[in-house]
This record gives sequence, structure tokens and C-alpha cells, in this order.
Amino acid sequence: MVRVLAAGVVFVLVLTGCVRNSRAPAFELRDDRGHSWALQDQTESVVLTFGYTHCGDTCPLMLAKLSKALQRTGRSSESTDVAFVTVDPARDTPGVLRTYLARFGPEFVGLTGTPLQIEAVERSYHVWSQRLASKPGARDYSEAHGTTMFFIDGRHDIVSLHDESDSVDELARSMRRL
Repeated sequence: MVRVLAAGVVFVLVLTGCVRNSRAPAFELRDDRGHSWALQDQTESVVLTFGYTHCGDTCPLMLAKLSKALQRTGRSSESTDVAFVTVDPARDTPGVLRTYLARFGPEFVGLTGTPLQIEAVERSYHVWSQRLASKPGARDYSEAHGTTMFFIDGRHDIVSLHDESDSVDELARSMRRL
């Protein structure tokens, strides 16, 4: 068990070292107002994260932490956007994303596209997601997905990585470095 945990820690450290200060992969999706949104067109910093609006625990907690971190740093939508890429484009329409993200603040923008477009962005950022059926024959489902948050500066460099287990203070520290 200890060896597995140690191997996991080493993997995360290597991944973080390899990704930090590397160029964020460019992509283009539709925002929660139905307009084109391209990372390469953003001139300010972006915190990029993945999730879905029907998530009952991890996504709202992660977004609430990001909202609190933004408040602590005094950053506004003019200096930092939180871009939330849905892993469930079938249910997360622009309107659904807009309504869901409005509770977290004006800095939050929902991004969606076709399933193939979403898969391409997930691959580019090494983020995984998988649909999980609730019960055989049930129409409802959930999505298992990675929770990495990519802190991207105005030059489109990934300057740090976080996940849902990081504290608001840790997130705020990284936002101040953007």
C-alpha cells in the first residue's frame, strides 16, 4: 500500500513538473451564451476545469472553492475567467450551464460542444471522463471525471495544477501568481 501511494505521489510530482510552465493546448468551444470561445483568444488568465451540472458533490464544491479564492484575491472577470468545460454535452446546453454557473459568480463561463469536440479537449489536457449508468434500464446517469484545475496565465502557459482536494488558500495563492 505504501509503495502504491509513494508511486502515486511521484507520478503527480513528475506530471506537475512536466506540465507547469508549459503551453496550454489551444481549443475552441461554445460558451454558455452560444458564442465561440477559444482559449487562444483569451488575453487574461483562465482557470480551466472540467465537470457537469448534474454532479451532486465534487463539481459544486470545486466551483465554490474557486469562487471563494477569486473573492480572496480580489480578482474580477476582467482579469480571470473560470472556464468550466462540460463532460456531459448531452445535458449541459448553454442555457443549463449559464444558470448553473451564475450561482458562483460572473467570472465563470460554461463551455460545451459536440461529444467529439469535448473528447478532443479532454485528450489535449489528459482529463478523463466516463458515463456511469445508475441502474439497468434507467434513463439517468452520472459522469465520473478528472478534477484537475489548470491555472493558465495571459500568455497561455500552465503555471500550476490543482484538484478538488486543495484548499481555498492554496487556490488563492496560485491565482495571485497568474
